[in-house]
Amino acid sequence: TSAPTAGRVLALVAAVSLLLVPVLGRRASRDAVAVWTRLRAVSEASKAELYRYLARVAPYAGADADAVLLHRYGLLVDGVGDLVGHTLDGTPADRPLPPVTGLPSYLAERVQRQVDGYYLPAARRAARAAARIGRAATALTVVAAVLSAVVGVFGDALGLTAWVPVVAAVTTALVGYGAAERYEQQHLEYARTADQLTRLRLTRAAGLGWTDDEAFVAEAERIIAQSNAAWMAKMIEDDGAAQQ
Repeated sequence: TSAPTAGRVLALVAAVSLLLVPVLGRRASRDAVAVWTRLRAVSEASKAELYRYLARVAPYAGADADAVLLHRYGLLVDGVGDLVGHTLDGTPADRPLPPVTGLPSYLAERVQRQVDGYYLPAARRAARAAARIGRAATALTVVAAVLSAVVGVFGDALGLTAWVPVVAAVTTALVGYGAAERYEQQHLEYARTADQLTRLRLTRAAGLGWTDDEAFVAEAERIIAQSNAAWMAKMIEDDGAAQQ
């Protein structure tokens, strides 16, 4: 009799877990996500300004580069002045500046490092996660079908009936939560950004375009910013769906 009892307990746990998903989602309120997203946007914009400054392209090509950087950074911070209270308890990280002193080091430390150190590994991780979730959902669906068939043909002498809702609940959680779809979208976004940055770099290296330093840096930063904006927008969209 232990199998039916264990099955009922697991079914209860699975059902409660499903009910807790929207509850926990609401705890991470839309306001909290919006605050985090705005702060992250300023962080990424500040990073882009820093790399432009280190690469010494416009508007940082002149002798007043330091003053221009402080002014533009001030504008970014002023834009989220209402969020300053959220930063008071944080401890700023003491990090060295990126080793960028011009376009050649910008290519290596910003463009290629983003491709090799972030976008490609992230794309591969997302693809593996999506594949694992997809395989798990398929396997659970098969298990649920087999259990139902066995019970239908041979009856419930083995106490398998109690396990059917357990498997069904877990499968519903995997599929309904849309985890595989989100990982697939992340995989596509990261892979697309890596491809765009790689083609941009190779085009310049081959002398077939993007030979103007200022235009090249602007385009690289645009691609990175576009990718950041895409996944932040997706996060807000997912949070909005969880609130409904």
